[in-house]
Amino acid sequence: MYFIDVQGTLISDSDKSPINGACELLKKLNQKQIPYVVITNNTKIKSDEFLQTLRDKGLEIKDGAYLDPFCVLNKTISPCPVALFGANEFISTMQNIGYTQDFSNPKAVLIASWDKFSFDDFATINELALRGIKIIAMHETSIYKKNGRLYPGVGAIANMISYATGVQFSSIGKPSLGFYTAALELLKLQNPKAEFKDITIISDDATGDLYGAKELNMSTALVLSGKIDKSSAANLNRDKIDNIYDDVSKIWEILK
Repeated sequence: MYFIDVQGTLISDSDKSPINGACELLKKLNQKQIPYVVITNNTKIKSDEFLQTLRDKGLEIKDGAYLDPFCVLNKTISPCPVALFGANEFISTMQNIGYTQDFSNPKAVLIASWDKFSFDDFATINELALRGIKIIAMHETSIYKKNGRLYPGVGAIANMISYATGVQFSSIGKPSLGFYTAALELLKLQNPKAEFKDITIISDDATGDLYGAKELNMSTALVLSGKIDKSSAANLNRDKIDNIYDDVSKIWEILK
């Protein structure tokens, strides 16, 4: 049974095309009726739209096998006035699903990925945190890759805010327990006996995905098709990574 990341694992960071072996892996899992859930920290477009985008690329993700932070957002905070920090697409999507932008009296601060953050943004978040406004990270990605460059992920930014203010934050997406539990619930619809110990999670993000999964007793597989290459893989905590592959084609070959 598998949890499978998207960005850098199934699709390329550079041109968003399917990575070598990605389409074949999903086809093989479907053919063999092996339970899986595609898990992503997508915060740009609505869940159904992003899922359709992936399917249009040839990734045959079956119904009931997809999860992103928008799918579980209501479990943390229902639509209300919030201070949104992230890409324009994130802010637009949040507004389309019922949340309103409010920097004066927000119920919470929500932080998503963006490569245009300024220190003024961080100052505003710090000030809201010190006022007692809840800080919520849409996920805890350590770094993300865009245009060939590595930017601080939401997890890195949220931890910076926490260090600066002494205020703890909560998170919605990977690698939070709530998100992995929601993914497990989807997996149980395919196999009622599924438990974390039965799952192998495949991702290109060791710190943001795999380390947290290992603490839940999942098996971890790192792919080097995204943000981590062979040279930087040497610096990782190998006690928390069970296998390292060039890309998901190696996993497809094992299944084949």
